[in-house]
Amino acid sequence: MEETKRRSVRRTEEKRRKRRRALAAPFFTVLFALGLIGLIIPLRPTVSMREKRSLAEFPALTVKTLLSGDFFDGVSTWYSDTFPGRETWMDVSRGLENLHGITNNVVVISQINSGDTDEIALPTPAAVTPAPIPAEPDAEPTEEPEPTPVPTPEPTPYYEEIDEPTESIENWGGIGDNDEKVIHGTALQIGGAAFEKFQFLEGLTTMNANMVSRAAGIAKEYDVRFFDMPIPASVGVLLSSDLLDRLGMDDQGQAIAFKFEKENDDVLKVNVFNTLVRHNSEYIYFRTDHHWTALGAYYAYVSFCNVAGFEPVPLEEFTELDQGDFLGSFYSTSPQPAKLETDRLVAYYPPGNIEMQVYNNGYTYGAEPIIDRSQSSIFDKYTCFLGGDHTMTVLTNNDLGEDAPNCVVYKDSYGNPFVLYLTQHYHRVYALDFRKYDAMGMRSFIQAYHINDVILAESMSMSMGQGSYVMLDMRLGY
Repeated sequence: MEETKRRSVRRTEEKRRKRRRALAAPFFTVLFALGLIGLIIPLRPTVSMREKRSLAEFPALTVKTLLSGDFFDGVSTWYSDTFPGRETWMDVSRGLENLHGITNNVVVISQINSGDTDEIALPTPAAVTPAPIPAEPDAEPTEEPEPTPVPTPEPTPYYEEIDEPTESIENWGGIGDNDEKVIHGTALQIGGAAFEKFQFLEGLTTMNANMVSRAAGIAKEYDVRFFDMPIPASVGVLLSSDLLDRLGMDDQGQAIAFKFEKENDDVLKVNVFNTLVRHNSEYIYFRTDHHWTALGAYYAYVSFCNVAGFEPVPLEEFTELDQGDFLGSFYSTSPQPAKLETDRLVAYYPPGNIEMQVYNNGYTYGAEPIIDRSQSSIFDKYTCFLGGDHTMTVLTNNDLGEDAPNCVVYKDSYGNPFVLYLTQHYHRVYALDFRKYDAMGMRSFIQAYHINDVILAESMSMSMGQGSYVMLDMRLGY
């Protein structure tokens, strides 16, 4: 009897195992097939249209990268970053998030100036030889170096008036209520352009101001200047102050003034909000993307020069490069994307013998400061600036020479067109994406690369995130 029961139990368990194998077989078959597809290099994308950046490249195999393990880390990053159909899976993930009630706060409204969209011949910039990136030190410096000499020119106002940094324009014109409004949940659409919603967080802004003051104190130890240049989102600049108030959105000018009041006198404060508002009838922000245009970045550069004591180079001396029609990040989040007005992306190539080298995922390569994206996908145009977001990008102006000052810019993607203008005043411009760069803190970077000026160019939207604060505090705080 007992033996019969044991045989029955064994038969039942065997049936369960077969059923589990039968159910698991299709899953592992699909998983194996996806793995094979993922290894087919011709299918792999090279750019992300959603994220507006170049994707990771297959790492170079060297003895050094093989022994250190960097090669295998690079392969892993390349495999996941360039998996075929990656953005489709991301869309599926976002769709599942929406089913859980997670939505994007997007405000869509009309842009008042579409700009010139005539065809412009693309000049071919002169070929450049990649500038070497100075080797990073093996360890944190232990000896106190001699302070790096820094020029201290008197500010010479040029082109724009200089406001007190804590003063903010209170009433201004801009986009009003003339167009028909369409409301979709948390999204508002009026006409053909989109804006991201901005919310001011007093506590986080105070923490950010204290962090910047500490960082400026560290820079001052080495006679290095520290500039803070918060970059406002388009919603607070292009909309009239009356409409902004009626929509219940926070005033970014007041938010920047609040932050500057909290910062100490070691911080050189660059208020680009007032400058941009004075130009808000011009094409300074995209309609379908959250970034500013190269023209908007130029006006910010002028504001920076007024504070830094430089004379801005007139925009006419830069070479205009028309990259063609552009659809940006809002095109995939707008409730009515078909009604958005297509953008036109124009970049400005800096004059002089400019070289660029990119440091990314443990390898370096040379590239043009502005990549020709005129024939690329309509979604990929913003990556023309510096080739997209990278861990560290080094721009060298060989016409200025080694005796000219160097600067480091801690930036997010808004900084990509802005840093190009800085090449006219610095021998080397080190552009660090603070979301990625963690090789060394600011103190060590100042010493290792003979930095004269530190510039923080963070978008206001990014600054209202706790994660951004934590990353910057780690980069600037030691």
